[in-house]
Amino acid sequence: MKKKAFARGLAAVLSTVMLGSVLIAGCGKSEEKEKKDSEGGKISALLIQSQNNDGLQRMLEKLEEEENIKVDAQVVPDDQYLNILQMKQASGELPDIIQYNIPHLYNYLDPETELYDFSDESWVESLLQPEVSQVDGKQYGFPLKANSGYQCFLYNKDFFEENDLSIPETTEEFDALCKQIKEMGVSPILLASDAWVPQIWMTNGFARALGSDEAAVEMTEAILNGEKKFSDYPEMAEVIDNLLDIKDKGYFNDDIATLSWDDAWVELSDQKGAMIMGEAFMIPSNQAMFPDTRFGVFNVPLPFDEKDQISISSYTSGFVAGKDSENIEVVKKMFAAFSTPDYLNLYFEEAPGLPAFEGVEGGEMPKDILELYQKHMDAGTYVTEMNLHWGSIEPVFSEKLWTYYLEALTKGNMDGKQVLDNFQADVEKYLKENAM
Repeated sequence: MKKKAFARGLAAVLSTVMLGSVLIAGCGKSEEKEKKDSEGGKISALLIQSQNNDGLQRMLEKLEEEENIKVDAQVVPDDQYLNILQMKQASGELPDIIQYNIPHLYNYLDPETELYDFSDESWVESLLQPEVSQVDGKQYGFPLKANSGYQCFLYNKDFFEENDLSIPETTEEFDALCKQIKEMGVSPILLASDAWVPQIWMTNGFARALGSDEAAVEMTEAILNGEKKFSDYPEMAEVIDNLLDIKDKGYFNDDIATLSWDDAWVELSDQKGAMIMGEAFMIPSNQAMFPDTRFGVFNVPLPFDEKDQISISSYTSGFVAGKDSENIEVVKKMFAAFSTPDYLNLYFEEAPGLPAFEGVEGGEMPKDILELYQKHMDAGTYVTEMNLHWGSIEPVFSEKLWTYYLEALTKGNMDGKQVLDNFQADVEKYLKENAM
């Protein structure tokens, strides 16, 4: 996917959200639509816990009520999800539909041999950013969102205002802010033990340190082709060392090894912590859970990024279907229903975001989220998160790389270079075993 095309697509979606306009096409359903007793069916599904939100549940309930389609779902905790998925894949017992981040899911399931191609379905024409969920122009995924926004710092606005704290614009100001908050007896930055949480720092930082998508692609190809190693890019180790330095200064919570992501948000709301590294579009859903707390966003200044770039999260929450599913016609009916505003508006009702389809209300996004995005789009200061470029080796992430990040933070047994040297060996082994 080309950077400019992505930016134009994201801008178009955000403009739709900002305007709050809805253009609903097609035939409307009767308010007293009769339940279909003679049609419908049953679909098996594997859902990931963090994405199984209230909006999706309302969509599934509506699907059963109006289309007589029941989804028999297994909901799996995030830290167990990929292991369960790969066990089902190995045993030939994949469910009819699978939920995960797309296109990341394509690094675990081969689209051409394992997934159903929905390119001929009518809903494909209504996608705002089809390239995010396609492979070589073929539509293997059903996206709920156009994309997941961008990575930045999320903070407790009430805490900042009550203590007259300012958003930092330089690394020196950021350090002074953390020191001031620490002296108040509050954790400046909350970091959870969930393996995917610390890696946000790195996928964001690596991309910003390299400075452009072109440089990220060039580095990735050189490493995967065996021409270079991670050690040839000292800025990668600097990203990790910067995080370890923040930890050594005591700016993180003491219970990194045990604090869960959900509990971190509770502590952020309770002002036991002031900031979290995450994604901007996490705020609307969490705002619904903590209505009495106001959250905001800012792009953290980093010593290795003089351009002050934001990192774009170029993926979407969505579904795929097994190529050999015996219930593929039922799945098609489900996706056709889910692509309509009648259903998708339910998804964004309490958790605003960027809809994947035309004519869908994305909900009212916080003003500062949109302003920060627009600032960087106008200036051209944005890059794509590193994980997307490293997609072909993604199966090594959760088992190896993310584990190293946590070990370095909690055990202090590695610096940035050692983390990447260990990962280099893992990557070489993976490429050899998979003949890549």
